[in-house]
Formats: sequence, C-alpha cells, structure tokens
Amino acid sequence: MVKNKGFNIVIPDMVKPPADVEQEVFGPDSEIFIGQAVATDQISDDIWQNCEAILAYDKLFYDSDLLERLNKCKVIIRVGVGYDNVDLIETKKLNITVCNVPDYGTGEVADHTIFLLLSLARGLHDYTERVESKNWDRHHPVSFRLDGKTLGIIGLGRIGTAVAMRIKAFGIRIIFYDPYIKDGYDKALGVERVESLDDLARKADIVSIHAPLTGETNKMIGGAFFSKAKNGIVLINTARGAIIDLAELEKAMRKGTVKACGLDVLPIEPSDESQTLIVAYENNEEWLRGRMLVTPHIAFYSPQSYEEMRRKAAQEALRVLKGEKARNRVN
Repeated sequence: MVKNKGFNIVIPDMVKPPADVEQEVFGPDSEIFIGQAVATDQISDDIWQNCEAILAYDKLFYDSDLLERLNKCKVIIRVGVGYDNVDLIETKKLNITVCNVPDYGTGEVADHTIFLLLSLARGLHDYTERVESKNWDRHHPVSFRLDGKTLGIIGLGRIGTAVAMRIKAFGIRIIFYDPYIKDGYDKALGVERVESLDDLARKADIVSIHAPLTGETNKMIGGAFFSKAKNGIVLINTARGAIIDLAELEKAMRKGTVKACGLDVLPIEPSDESQTLIVAYENNEEWLRGRMLVTPHIAFYSPQSYEEMRRKAAQEALRVLKGEKARNRVN
C-alpha cells in the first residue's frame, strides 16, 4: 500500500482545536493549521503562502487580495452549501479549484423549514410564552389551517425537494420556481412548475426559499415581489439572508402583505441596529408579536450533520490534492 504524503491544510475560521475529523481524513503526516480568525490578517502570510488546501467557512472573504497570496493552494472547500464569500472568477484564473459541500444537512434544513412553518401556523412560540405567564387565552392573530394552502418553493434543489416531499402529508399544493431544473423533474415529484417569480408570488399562500445567494438572487424577494404577492402570505427563509430585502420585508409586514415569517438567516449576522425589523423582533414590539420567528443560522445543525459536513469537506479536498476529480466543483 502506497502511503500518502502529508499536506499543509488551513482551517481559517470556526473550527476549534483539535481538528480530529480532518486529521483522520488527511492522515497523521498532514499539518493542519487552525486559525480561529475573524479577519484574514490574523493569519500570517507565511501560513497563507504555504497552504495547499483551505477548508473555508463563512466568516472570511476570499477576494483577489487574499487569493494572490496563495502560492501553493490547489483547492478551497467551502465547508457548507453557499460559496458567495469566494471570488470564483479569480480562483479560476489562478487555477484554484473551489468546491462546496451541498449534501451534508439536507434533512436538517428541510426539517427546520417545516418546523418554522408549523410553529407559525399553530402559534406555538407565542402560546408557550403565554403559558409561562399563566395566560391560557386561545385566540391567536396568525394561526391558520395548512390544508388547502399553496406552498411556493423557490429553488427545487436537494433541500427544496426534501421540503416538498415532507410537506405533502399536510394536504398542501406545491408549486415551484427554478429555471435551472430540467423539464420532467416536476412530474416525477408530483409538483407544479411556474414560469416566473411573479407567477409564484401571485399563486402562493406560503413561500419557502431554497436558492443560493448569487448576483441574480441578491434581494430577489423585495418590493417588486411583495407588490405582486397575495395579501397575508407566510414567508420562510432557511437559505441565505441577503436573498430577502429586509427593509422591504418590514414594510410588507407592517402593511399585512406578509402575515408572518420565519427566518433562520439574515443579511447581517449577528444582527445590528441597521436591521430595524430584527430590532423590533428583539424588543418584542406589539405589532410584530406572534408573527415572526428568528433562529441563529442553525437550520443545518445537528452534531451528526456538523461532523458529516467537516468530513465531506476534508474528503473533497483530499481528492483534489491527490489529483482526482472533484465531485462538487463550483468554479
């Protein structure tokens, strides 16, 4: 058996020592540097210049300034689904392969999407808070019946499909908008394609977002979308925060166009004072009470999915370093 040579691996952010999952994949002869950085300059140029692979999370941006320092880097793995923090054009120029991990927490995100919807439909969060205050009032301003509603899924990839399969049990009609899905997939899944985002806005009672963040999808759900939407829709986002224009969402919620929303992702995380809708939520303002749920970008998370994500990221990097074909190249 031929022994693999060791590699220089950098995990710039998020992971805390020890990198036991990654070390098991790369082997004992590989050097793994754990940066725990929140800015690229917290890692020395020497580390950047000598690394052969980067297991990148979402806290740092891999722009041309950083990429030009990566003299030996062959591959950057975005340890997660989204890769909007990596300059794909520049990496291609530099012959650096960029991959993501698209399939590590599909079930968790789909389950979380359903949880947010069911919690809003049943007023669950509000009711449990009431009971803690010994308030047993049954009336709720948001609670609604799911049977007969139409769910519009934006992005029918792995997670969108998993949501569609789960939600069928509730007697919900499913439509979707995804111009990148080939004809016929909708028939196999038993869902209905709509030809435009405007169509989806006009037909859906519930909208669930499962698209990547790109130039095309940035603030895709904004004023124009809400102007065409049914009055009183429910909006769920477990994809990327910047897909929704948060200022326009606040306007739509104040007008009643959006009855309720569940957000696992925000444009700015953690939130700050500029995101006034989230400030209102944090302050439990009366007009928003019972109409909104926010979770801290954890739809993907379970101990099992987190380990799976790390392991698959390391395995993909190792494939590229060994000269094999990447499975999930995005550039």
